[in-house]
Amino acid sequence: MQQDIHQKRIGRTRARSGRRIRGTTVAMLSVGAVFLATGAATAVTINGGFGRTPVGQSDSRGVLLPSNQWVKPLGDRALVTNGRLLSSTLSPYGRRLAALTWNTFTGFVTVFDAASGKVLQQVGTGVGADKVIGDGSVAADGPYYSQDGKSLWVSQTSDLLRFAVKADGTLAANPVKIPLINAAGPELPSGMVESADHKSLYVALNGANTLGVVDIAKNTLIKQIPVGIAPRQVALVNGQLFVSNEGGRPARAGDFTNLSDNTPVVADPVTGAATSGTVSVVDPTTGKLTASITVGLQPTALKAAGSTLFVANSNSDSVSIIDTKARRVTQTFNVAPLPGSTVGSNPNAIEMTDGNHLLVSIGRDNALAVYRYNGPTSPVQYQGLIPTDWYPVNVQADRTTGKIIVTNDKGIGARGPQSSISAGPDANVVTGHNTYDDTGSLTMFKPPTEADLADLTHQVFVNNDWQKLLQRSPLARTNAAPVAIPAKLGDPSTIKHVFLIVRENRTYDQVLGDIGKGNSDPSLTQFGGSVTPNAHLLANRYGVFDNFYDEGTLSADGHNWLMQADANDYIEKEFGAFWRSYPAQGGDALAYQRDGFLWNAAQRAGNTVAAFGEYANFQTLPTTGAPTWADWYQASRVKEGKVAGPSPIADGQYPTYSDIPSLNAILDPAYPKFNTDIPDQYRVDIWQQNFAKAEKAGRLANLNLLWLPDDHTAGTSGVDPYPTAQVADNDLALGRIVDTISHSKDWKDSAIFVVEDDSQDGADHVDGHRAPMFVISPYAKNNIVDSTYYSQLNVVRTIEQILGIAPMNQEDRAAEPITFAFTNTPNLATYSAQPNQIPLTYGLKTATPAASAAARSQAAVAAVPASAESIAAQWQVWSTHQNFGGPRATEDAANPALLNRLDWYTTTGWVKPYPGDTTILSPYQVPGWDRPAVELGG
Repeated sequence: MQQDIHQKRIGRTRARSGRRIRGTTVAMLSVGAVFLATGAATAVTINGGFGRTPVGQSDSRGVLLPSNQWVKPLGDRALVTNGRLLSSTLSPYGRRLAALTWNTFTGFVTVFDAASGKVLQQVGTGVGADKVIGDGSVAADGPYYSQDGKSLWVSQTSDLLRFAVKADGTLAANPVKIPLINAAGPELPSGMVESADHKSLYVALNGANTLGVVDIAKNTLIKQIPVGIAPRQVALVNGQLFVSNEGGRPARAGDFTNLSDNTPVVADPVTGAATSGTVSVVDPTTGKLTASITVGLQPTALKAAGSTLFVANSNSDSVSIIDTKARRVTQTFNVAPLPGSTVGSNPNAIEMTDGNHLLVSIGRDNALAVYRYNGPTSPVQYQGLIPTDWYPVNVQADRTTGKIIVTNDKGIGARGPQSSISAGPDANVVTGHNTYDDTGSLTMFKPPTEADLADLTHQVFVNNDWQKLLQRSPLARTNAAPVAIPAKLGDPSTIKHVFLIVRENRTYDQVLGDIGKGNSDPSLTQFGGSVTPNAHLLANRYGVFDNFYDEGTLSADGHNWLMQADANDYIEKEFGAFWRSYPAQGGDALAYQRDGFLWNAAQRAGNTVAAFGEYANFQTLPTTGAPTWADWYQASRVKEGKVAGPSPIADGQYPTYSDIPSLNAILDPAYPKFNTDIPDQYRVDIWQQNFAKAEKAGRLANLNLLWLPDDHTAGTSGVDPYPTAQVADNDLALGRIVDTISHSKDWKDSAIFVVEDDSQDGADHVDGHRAPMFVISPYAKNNIVDSTYYSQLNVVRTIEQILGIAPMNQEDRAAEPITFAFTNTPNLATYSAQPNQIPLTYGLKTATPAASAAARSQAAVAAVPASAESIAAQWQVWSTHQNFGGPRATEDAANPALLNRLDWYTTTGWVKPYPGDTTILSPYQVPGWDRPAVELGG
């Protein structure tokens, strides 16, 4: 019997305001009851409880994150300042905790003292770690201690590492490497369990869709047993093996499927998202699959208690309880703590503390949900919430100390040691905060009493700014007069057409640090007014937003925050290597939340949508002989009438498309996706044709999604222009789009939002997540500096408020619209694009820059002295092998350790070593040179 305990709980508890347990009123009821018991919420200022506070602020409220959240966890906090903590495990006797750690596309193992949280050792490729071990990655799950505590197995992309554990709990050098790779690619080992006789190690092989059997004595993979799709964790219960399959059952004839890691996954025919989740049962004696149990979507964590197995369904916001003897689900309960939200809490770990209490880590809500457990068939009872740090991924009861230890992936945010960033020729080298400056954490506490849970639950609601939602009315239209930003979702807006323009990877200071107003630092500016004249004029005219943040670290999660108002648990756990995919542009059925995307939500609200490149993963290009940047640029100049034809490329000759059916239906295939071999000028030319047709027909879409990606830049290969030229190209493209819209008949009721997908490639003096954002509209206030805390979620929420779109999850639901930036008195003044000041062909081998002083200066900076010519030639060869452009163009495809050094050398004239190095290095001398930034998963 399956039951949705959460919904029944809400219905019961709205009828009464409290429940007595041992004489104490506790947070076992609805959220409203929690606040009645604990008093009034914190005073709300502009944008909920965030006001004008900058990210990283630490005070009595906690630490402010770039995700519209505070963190103020229960208990003590221990920090690791050089990485994220993706997963962890306690040693059998509770003395040590080993965690898989990640920083800037490299993985390593951190060993903690479990009692104090002190870091005892780091082994691997990370900053401060001992040395390169194995393939330099870490997996989504693990590590795993042997039952006697003498061995530790670590999962990587293509192998298992078996470390000997020394008497003091640290790891011995020279681990045994167990290869796990075949002709099809790496097997992607994940969760593990040891057999009862200690002879076999069972490991979920996520990429092979099998359960691997490792002979412990021989350190050899001896067998693979087919299970479901993308197995994640394995548990041994009652002599049977249970495997959680994140991608569900294998597809059958007649199923609609989408791909994940080149494997067909049963999927939704509209959203392309996976629609199956299963747990496989394997008999270890026969090595055969004996049953498949249907559970929720994307089952990940498993927790065994006696003959009962708990399963975290990460994309369903639920936990299933399996009777392992009967091999059936006895109940499923919802773990989303906010009434009315249906997806996005991301349960990813389960612990049982005393036989009667369950703790469920709900990653996106930065909390543990507490439940009373009365047996597999009795309804689980919700008791409250415990606040954690940013994105908990594991919760474990330490039997030695009696404490609960929570592993928090992103801890307190990007607060680690600051990074040096270079952006190529003619750009300053700067040092500041960067999105990769991760600071993971452990939080440790004694289990709270039931009486404590009311206050702790209240704290979680304050941290997430949820308290105001208890009084907010649902979507419903009234008779209110149209205004720019309606006060009530569903009321009419004077704005009918919204344009969301997504760019790539820049921080606020990197572009606008020289703006001369607001909280700006000119010393960190790398693409200032001479490179981005349109960005500067637009900011000066319409507004400077100097307290705006991107939630994501890089493109793989950044685009998802914009298109889904979230990055699901699958994406968060892929950071160890992005071993299955790099879902910045989609292309992976497991990266999609179950309820769809922003365009689906817009269409459900009765809006029309048009898409241009954004979230489209594919382009039909030949594997050899694809057009070069010069070809696309020539085609652009022909289209603009600047040179005589014929064009080397016909419109739509190399179409863009998606794996998501509903996106393909609104996508302009002639508009190219991410590919730095294609100038943004060409993209604007294609968009202008579409815009002119739509305007003439009176069918301009309500929501328009555009991707202008070339401020990503593409190194110094000479195949593409140098970084300053590509940023200038991107800036001119932005200016032309605003120019076109502002001179159209639809300008009078349009609004344009311009954001970066993330801010990973720059430094900022406030926080690495701070990014430039622009609000452009006749209804936008002019010449303002708005220091209100905003994030990408607030942009999504503003679009939803304008177009009457129901929020997609609790994240955008809690976010406030950006109201202060708008007025109800329109100013119909038009905008004229500013010409580029940097030659768009600067750095291109086949072009000669204009003979201006700026060009001569740039050429001097790029000159290579004779003493460095050999090394520079090696770097040029390296650049040509990166997947910035062409048929396999992928964001963030270059190893940052290498790309940053190349930009440094070209900026400093090839005469100064990179900070921390003693000499100028060739690409193959850089530590970790053979680790690509993006693992394409076979």
